[in-house]
Amino acid sequence: MRMLVVLLSLCLLAPLARAQDFAATNETYDISDAMINRSVTRTRYFLKDSLFALGEDSEAFLQKADRQKPVLIYLHGCNYGNRVAEEDLRKFYLGLGFYFARTDFITRGDTGPACRVVNGELVVRANMPPRLRARVLELNAHVDWLRKNGFSTVYVAGYSEGGMVIQLMQVKVEGAIIHAMACLPAGPSGRRPFPSKENRYLQLVSARDPFLQRQGADSCEGRPDHETFSYAGGNEPSHDPFSDPAWAGHIKRFLGVGQ
Repeated sequence: MRMLVVLLSLCLLAPLARAQDFAATNETYDISDAMINRSVTRTRYFLKDSLFALGEDSEAFLQKADRQKPVLIYLHGCNYGNRVAEEDLRKFYLGLGFYFARTDFITRGDTGPACRVVNGELVVRANMPPRLRARVLELNAHVDWLRKNGFSTVYVAGYSEGGMVIQLMQVKVEGAIIHAMACLPAGPSGRRPFPSKENRYLQLVSARDPFLQRQGADSCEGRPDHETFSYAGGNEPSHDPFSDPAWAGHIKRFLGVGQ
């Protein structure tokens, strides 16, 4: 069983950068209903952009939010440390008229950052299959919580590791956007299920992303059972979620806003 978990980790991380500095750990994650349901209280909810925006907690968000507005659930990367990228994403989606729900897997109490950058290399230390499973369950909990509380229009965006979570999810949303993550292996081998055909996906990744193997060009569009995926590539040597300026336009067209 341990060998199976290690092999699964390697399969899921195949698209990641220079994975010769990847090592599987024995970290475990609480996936009890209590822990998963509490994830919505770790999230900060942004209703609008401001210079010193700190976001609202879940209770304040429910009191202040207009149920007719769309909500975008944001899934951060493996270390939640790229504050410039995180802020760019928050400002962009708020500017399109979405509420922005910034999830936080790192502070749940039984984990921490799964990666760090050392001399330009991505160093990964994680027990990736159960980590991703826990993140998928927390995403499901957010969607269910929003639907239960009257929000009918829910989108998801994931950056880096967050983009891996999106490829594993099966819950129905209005659309899903993958920033800076290649296509994960999928299919009958069981490495991951095929994505839900109920969802539409937009994948944004640079062919020269330094943190992705094979120069990052792996597209989900055109693969078997990925018929609802669309892809926008780029050529900048960057892992930035907006490394190609054209991506903003692709996102707006995908969402049907800001045109």
